[in-house]
Amino acid sequence: MAEEIILKAESISKSFGGVKALQNVSFELKKGEILSVIGENGAGKSTLMKIVAGALKNDKGEIYFEGKKLSLNSPLDAVKTGISIVYQEPNIFADMSVLENIFMGNEVVNLNKTIQWTKMYEEAVEALKLVGLNGNILHLTMSELSIGNQQLVLIARGIYKKCKILILDEPTSILSHGESEKLFEIIADLKSKGVSIMYISHRIPEILRISDNIIVLRDGCLTGTLSPREADEESIITAMSGRKINMSVYQTREIKDDTILEVRNLGYKNQYQNITFSLKPGEILGMYGLVGSGRSEIARAIFGETKAETGNIIFEGKDITGTDINGAIEKNIFYVPEDRGAQGLFDIHPIRDNMSVSFLDGFSNKFSFIRKKEERKAVQDNIEKYSIKTPSQDLSVNSLSGGGQQKVLLCRWLMRKPKVLILDEPTRGIDVATKAEIHKYIMELAAEGVAILVISSDLPEIMGVSDRILTLHKGTITAEFDRETVTEEKILKNALNLSDQSLSVHSEEV
Repeated sequence: MAEEIILKAESISKSFGGVKALQNVSFELKKGEILSVIGENGAGKSTLMKIVAGALKNDKGEIYFEGKKLSLNSPLDAVKTGISIVYQEPNIFADMSVLENIFMGNEVVNLNKTIQWTKMYEEAVEALKLVGLNGNILHLTMSELSIGNQQLVLIARGIYKKCKILILDEPTSILSHGESEKLFEIIADLKSKGVSIMYISHRIPEILRISDNIIVLRDGCLTGTLSPREADEESIITAMSGRKINMSVYQTREIKDDTILEVRNLGYKNQYQNITFSLKPGEILGMYGLVGSGRSEIARAIFGETKAETGNIIFEGKDITGTDINGAIEKNIFYVPEDRGAQGLFDIHPIRDNMSVSFLDGFSNKFSFIRKKEERKAVQDNIEKYSIKTPSQDLSVNSLSGGGQQKVLLCRWLMRKPKVLILDEPTRGIDVATKAEIHKYIMELAAEGVAILVISSDLPEIMGVSDRILTLHKGTITAEFDRETVTEEKILKNALNLSDQSLSVHSEEV
């Protein structure tokens, strides 16, 4: 590896509303180095990356790029310098084409300032090839792509701009295994070409696999640098949290005999077909499938966000097929979506509003005026009960870490006492300590009699919390397992719809 230092940060500090997000953080990034940044949610990782990428201004400290002091006033300044970032939540123009998203702010023009669409198309095809996507998607709008493919397009955009430093914030959290493997190949290729990578992830095995060095943040401070050759999962978790984390949270509990939710032969076009399953009070049903398996579409149909074309949804013995979101909420059927940024949170609004919005009727008097004192107390009680790190419920929900935001979404529905709770990727992009907390909350809710459907592409998560597990492949349920007999191999085999003989080969490809 070349020893040339391309980026140097000295004593970087940043505060938000009195909260110290970063305190005197210093590090170096070498040319062609893969430097991973780890820490619990709220440790300051994203704040640090946004400063390097020009999205935030540091309060104190200096950054040097190729030996010269760097002053960035915007992300566009960073891009022009050679620094690109791909955020955890896809930052897209949903109603514009894939082609337009790739070249947004960097269009190819001639001397007359006329956009050269043909040249842009040709370059975009080559950029997409690098992330395993076909050029035939360039005419589609970004909203027509899966979240996983949206992420790959953004990575292609970063690569296209000939960056010298590529910052990847939780890039695999919404990718399938195959897409992740392709990404690792892309990263290795970029490294070989001298591109430096700053890599944020909570997935410790991939951190150990791809990193040259690892820096650890805790409570806004840099606590050390680790070598992946000398570190292991346990030492990384301890460095991140300062304590050992118990990831085994499963508890046996009473599961009632009565069925509370039954889905019969549910289908919608080519998204999902003949979906049939049941759910009992106190039961945790896991649903595992890769990107494109139809798992989220099924959840949205149950919640009334979309309508199925065929089949029935039975709740407490009554057919509620066709019920809209308001009807589902009235029946205490709630859904926490996978994309909390785009689908769940009101990002510029206070934490309080985001948490209480589903229960405003409970805080209203007979004249429909909100009893603010009661609302604030209920929100504060949840902030304390679920360890949401914030100095004030009046701060924007954007001020919270990913784990804090997920807890706010969860509390939004817990205020209404759920009977059925659908959790779609409940710990995506969340650190190991917060993940263990959320798994504990899931267990506690099930023990209280809540029927829970957990949708996840995280195998250890599905196997760790579920009583039963369904596997999906291209919109069809391919198998059902109980926790006593399930194995990772069985889940993968059926999620990929493979034979036993081909599993070992294809599991490396998918």
